[in-house]
Amino acid sequence: MMGRSAVAALGAVALTAALSVACARDSAAQVASARSAVADDTASLSRLLNTVRGVDPLFCELTVRAVDQHGSWSNWGPMSGSALEVDSASAALVRWIQNEHKDANVVPRLRTAIRDSDGCVRRVAGSFLARVEHASAKAALMDALNDNRAEVREVAAFGLGMAEHPPAVDALIRTLRDDSPRVRGAAAWALGGLENKKAVPPLMTLLARDNDAKVRQAAAWAIGNIK
Repeated sequence: MMGRSAVAALGAVALTAALSVACARDSAAQVASARSAVADDTASLSRLLNTVRGVDPLFCELTVRAVDQHGSWSNWGPMSGSALEVDSASAALVRWIQNEHKDANVVPRLRTAIRDSDGCVRRVAGSFLARVEHASAKAALMDALNDNRAEVREVAAFGLGMAEHPPAVDALIRTLRDDSPRVRGAAAWALGGLENKKAVPPLMTLLARDNDAKVRQAAAWAIGNIK
């Protein structure tokens, strides 16, 4: 059986290789210093979304973590000649992803992608929308929370939680009554991230009455996370 370290290494190699193909034309001029604001580039975004379409769950998870910056190896900066750093095209796209995005250029593409038929495309789009510091990005997530497909509402709820968007609290509380347990769980998680005490009573009700164990688990975590 392959160990966790071997799986992680294999995943990192797969991520680098795929990003290489996706952004072979990217140049260093597109990338600013780490975590500084950059002009958003729809070409880089399209390459990223095209790369993750149809990938296996491990690759998707690695990519989503790179976008939302939870557990990403590349957060630590240049790797001093490592094979993962030598490939300048993939490194450039990863750095572009992790910069601050404050304009609306990428929002129309993301608004479409969050409704894509491919699950990983939706997840990456939701995570990226959460990181765009522009009112239109938050509006796109709020709009997707009312989509007629549960898989879109789920990603939108996660995105609103990651975006820490206080105006979403009331909409997320209503979403705790969604027909889909996955959407209810995502809304509970998002409310826990927003840490608004207004959400505690409905979360308590969800914890006591929901018939889905994962939803109850999300509600319990959210209640515990709200100070």
